Amino acid sequence: MKKHKIGLIGTGMRAMFLVNEILKRDDLEIVAVSDINQESMDMLCSRYDKYWDQYLDYKELLKREDIEGVIILSPDYAHEEQAIAAFDAGKHVYLEKPIAVTIEGGKRVIQKRDESGKTLLIGFVLRYNKLFAKMKEIVETGVIGELKTGWVLHSVGAGSDWYFHDWHGTMANTGGLLLQKGSHDFDIINWVADSKVKRLAAFGSRDFFGGDKPNDLVCQECEERNTCTEGIRESHIQWKRPDGKSTGVHYNCWRNQCAFREEIDVLDNHQVLLEYENGVKVCYVECHYTPDDNREYIFIGTKGKLKLDDAKDKLTIEIRNSMYDRKEEIVYSNLQSSEGHGGGDKNILDDFVYALNTGKQPNAGGEAGFEAIQVGLLAHKAIKEGEIIRL
Repeated sequence: MKKHKIGLIGTGMRAMFLVNEILKRDDLEIVAVSDINQESMDMLCSRYDKYWDQYLDYKELLKREDIEGVIILSPDYAHEEQAIAAFDAGKHVYLEKPIAVTIEGGKRVIQKRDESGKTLLIGFVLRYNKLFAKMKEIVETGVIGELKTGWVLHSVGAGSDWYFHDWHGTMANTGGLLLQKGSHDFDIINWVADSKVKRLAAFGSRDFFGGDKPNDLVCQECEERNTCTEGIRESHIQWKRPDGKSTGVHYNCWRNQCAFREEIDVLDNHQVLLEYENGVKVCYVECHYTPDDNREYIFIGTKGKLKLDDAKDKLTIEIRNSMYDRKEEIVYSNLQSSEGHGGGDKNILDDFVYALNTGKQPNAGGEAGFEAIQVGLLAHKAIKEGEIIRL
């Protein structure tokens, strides 16, 4: 088995947990990491007792001839530039979603991939989660008949924690939360519908987050910290390393800006209606101030209905044999593993290794990444302009 030498660009929270999966493998070897923050690189290396080469400038990492591929885990606004630079350097790329924060940026990434002859994997881990993969399989088998409609409710109870206490809070950095958060779901909807979006309509607002607090205010220095519903509390996460030892981080070390600061301009409530070229129609709802954390998918075909409940790790199929025979039910449960993203982190790394071994494009490739941001960006445009958008 060949061991592929790789580099990581971006050493924040996502890297902290993905590295735990990489270190379990015999076919991937991290040899270098890069981040503009020296403290972040030091923290990652120390948590795993590793002494990987460190670069404050990612372009220096890309100069290394021994590195075959890179995993880009940096903030969204850096994805386009870094992916293009990696292709110019002759590297295979695993790029966290979104592929870019503009439509033209996404096109440039794919064009550069094609010119380089290298592979591009987008970090759509839900495709590699057994629960979501089973949903796709069921729809393809025709159990619920011909797919016609559906809706998705994405409840982001931890929205404050993940999206309003740091750089995610501005449109310039993310292109909007329908890219940063919603692109996972748009990719799954596109994948299951097996078609391209023909037109869309959308509504959205910022109902709760943002406000008049100073942009440099952090929770630890706020007088309202103990009474604020979104105030960050000091907490420490621990997990087992592949070698059996325990490690951990302060959960809020990267995210402690005020969730009601002036610069926040991303929306926290979205509703998007999609119509596909094959006639499938799907409604997507994403709310960041609901109490629960869950994804609920419903797809309806000419013979039945499928419901995915992510929090319960459960798929339920109801069959409509006739008007008077609607009680047949099939249930799948406990499909997700205890590993990261329900096994998605492990399985997506399998696909990265497949791309490194064969030079063939992976399942969640550049086109999927582009189509997801296209939906998200055009939905934000529809919200702003109040118009139905035709693709």
